[in-house]
This record gives sequence, structure tokens and C-alpha cells, in this order.
Amino acid sequence: MEKQQLTLTCQVDSYRSGWSIVDFLAHRFPYHTREGWTTRVRDEWVHVNDCAVDADHVVRKSDRVAYTIFHAEPPVDDRYDVLFEDEHYLAVAKSGNIPVHACGIYIVNTLIARLRADFGQNVNLVHRLDRETSGVVVLAKHKDANRLLARMFERGEVAKRYVAIVHGHMAQDELTIDAPIGKIDARFQYPVEYAWGKENDLATYLPKRQVDPDGKPARTRVEVIDRRGAFTTVRVLPEQGRTNQIRVHLAHAGHPIVGDKIYSLSGEIRDEQLREGLTDRVRAALVLPRHALHCEALTFTHPLEGTRVELRAPLPEDMSRLAT
Repeated sequence: MEKQQLTLTCQVDSYRSGWSIVDFLAHRFPYHTREGWTTRVRDEWVHVNDCAVDADHVVRKSDRVAYTIFHAEPPVDDRYDVLFEDEHYLAVAKSGNIPVHACGIYIVNTLIARLRADFGQNVNLVHRLDRETSGVVVLAKHKDANRLLARMFERGEVAKRYVAIVHGHMAQDELTIDAPIGKIDARFQYPVEYAWGKENDLATYLPKRQVDPDGKPARTRVEVIDRRGAFTTVRVLPEQGRTNQIRVHLAHAGHPIVGDKIYSLSGEIRDEQLREGLTDRVRAALVLPRHALHCEALTFTHPLEGTRVELRAPLPEDMSRLAT
């Protein structure tokens, strides 16, 4: 991967006003350690209001912080199909190998960057899909449209339908998984792997969520479409939109999604991935290079026009091959 020089900028918010520049950066961008940010400030890769500063410099609300990096990103599949467009919304079908927004190592190679280049800087995501989840993504063209539809997602007024291919022969034709989901603090539950990832500025395959009696309510309905060999193809209807909800719930039910690097591996294979990454043994265990989850359809009432909108994305080729 060829590195390119990028300058990233942000503004200091009121909450972190009065913090040192290092404390601000370590809190705002936790993918680097505090020591790492201290080195970057000392080496003048960080500027506040266009000026180099010391590590103990105090930032104030609305200060402009710029950080220059030499950065390389893995290639992505940025192809998309337009499913719907009017003066308020844009809906596309994304591939199973592109993050919808900047996260982790991905800053430039994102769906939102590609769509802003094609449709203008005003388009914004109304909801999110994981990088490896293919299917329907809705964006808004102005703030009112975004606010109205985002609230409909929050209130559960958008019907979501997914297709997944899971490990094992699912005995029941229909299954409801009603299990609250909570966050995992990797610093305490996986201290060795977490420390290694932070030290090397590398993403680790640590779980982000788990079924937790003290977590937020989450309910997912599952319907079997087909059973073939070692796999079952299911239609999934989540009633909420918790982070990783479908992946966590299916793994909790004993049928993790094929290709899921976080929730489908266990034992020695999982440990090997955490230590060494995607080795040949890990890839073989995963079966697919990405998790087999696809947002097949979203249905809602257009919040500004009052019409029914049903967005559908056909099953991508990699999942179709595995499902047949």
C-alpha cells in the first residue's frame, strides 16, 4: 500500500476545552496512545490554529487542530448502485468491502467520501452498516431530511430486512432472539490483545458487544430460507439497531455468521487471529473473506412526502454462491 500525506482537522468542543493538546488528542482519537500523541506533538506533526505547540499547550473551544500523517489504506470495493433518489434522499446498495464512514485505518476509502465526490458535500449518512455488510444505505441531502428519517430509525419506524448465512443446521424454521446487548471494555476483558493493538497502532479482532443482562433491550426475529450442508441461509429482522446486534444475537444462538472475524471464531483459531492476523488457517475457518450479512431491504414512510418507500438490494454474488 502506497502511503500518502494527509492533514486531518477538527475543532475543540466545549467539553474538552481547557485540556492539554495531548489529553485532547488521546481522548478524541484513542487509536493512538497518549505517549504516541506526545511524540507527534513534539515532532510538530500537530498544529493548533496553524501553529506548532508544546505537549502541555491548553486548547480552547473552537480551536482548529490539524494533524498531518503519512497514511496508507487497504483497497476497497467502492462500487455502488443507486436504488432511489429525490431532492431529499439518496439510497444506494454498497459492496461488502467498504466502510460507510471514516473509522480505524480507513479515512479516505469510504462510502461517504465516494458519494460526496459524486453527489456533493451535503449528503450525509442517515444510518450505518458495518464495512463488511453489503446492501441498502440511505443518505440525506439536507439537515431536515436527515433529522426526520434518523428519528424514524430511532423509533423503530423503519422496517429492516437482512439475509445472513450462518454456521450449522438451524433446527427451527423461526426463531426470536430476545437478549439485551451491552458494550465490552476490551482494556479489561482482553488486556494483552488490547495493549498489543494500541502499541502497534493496529486494529485487533476484539468483540465490541456481547449479550449482557444489564445491556440495552434487543430483539431479533430469524426465519430460515434454506439449509444446505454445513450452512443455513436466514432472513433476519432486527427490531432495534444496536451495534453488531444481528452478529451478536446469531452467535449467541449458536449460529454465528459465516466469515465473521469477531464473533464466529473460538479457541486456538481465534487466538491465532488475535496474535497473527489473517493466517491461512484463519482464512480457511472463516470460509468467506467477509461476513455473510446483507441488508436486503428497508421500508418506511417518506417523512417529507408521505409516500411508502421500499428499497431493495439483490443478494451479492459471494453470498449467492455460498447459498446455492
